[in-house]
Amino acid sequence: MKIKNIIPDFIERYEAEESFGLQELETYLQTHADLFELYFPDHCPRTEERLQLALQQYPAKLDDLKRFSADMPDILVRIEQGFEQTFHVDLDLKYKLIVGTFGSNAFVTRTKKRTIYFAAEKLSAQKEHLEVIAAHEIGHVTHFALGTKNGIDWPSIDWTSGLTILYTEGVATYLSMKQVPGLRESVYYSFDDEGDPWVSCLRENKAEIKRRFLEDAETGWDMPKEKEWFRLSGGSYFGLNRIGYLLGTAYVQHLVEREGEEKALTYWVDQDVKKDILEWLGRE
Repeated sequence: MKIKNIIPDFIERYEAEESFGLQELETYLQTHADLFELYFPDHCPRTEERLQLALQQYPAKLDDLKRFSADMPDILVRIEQGFEQTFHVDLDLKYKLIVGTFGSNAFVTRTKKRTIYFAAEKLSAQKEHLEVIAAHEIGHVTHFALGTKNGIDWPSIDWTSGLTILYTEGVATYLSMKQVPGLRESVYYSFDDEGDPWVSCLRENKAEIKRRFLEDAETGWDMPKEKEWFRLSGGSYFGLNRIGYLLGTAYVQHLVEREGEEKALTYWVDQDVKKDILEWLGRE
């Protein structure tokens, strides 16, 4: 496990300036260009408008950034060790703790040696919230490790399909619920205390959400659909972003009930998971 935390550098730069502006922000980003080349543009657009908006939001987040920087490394150590002990896998992860410009809150790289990014300015600094998002992202890598351990044919996986994303996000959320149990359900989707509307939306509109996702999946997946269902920038269909996380978790919970946990977590190894999801989506 390796943790690179550049949040203290940001805080030191920020507090050293009477007025931390665009030039100072650009200097910080350039100093850590190797980290931000994977952040921009896929996880956040690098535009002057975006940077200026970030500058307006940093002051209210400064105390949270300090709490995040102090607490997150220990949380990552504990959560990673928990997954390794539970599933008997060697994860050996790398973590990058950054202050970004209010784009993605966290993501896993798709390199052979998995690296997980956490953008502190987009996250609640409350410990249980950090535990959940840590478990969600580490859950992704655990899911991939279980696939490798069970002989998955990785070249056969269609990473461009919304059905694949639905399954992987559902598994990661399911695993976060198992690894950090006992919290209000909505925390596992929103990573804060503001997620109750998401849970209510799925309960009240599940049939229509399934129908709409099925329609999108069958008519060709693209980036606008991925944003709508799985990214912070979506949410035009039901007024809430990342509804795909809830739908994916519902599918995985159904799969666990039907097949058992071990089979559900490795279902894509020797089963047509996309076909199975399509059949589940078509049921009322």
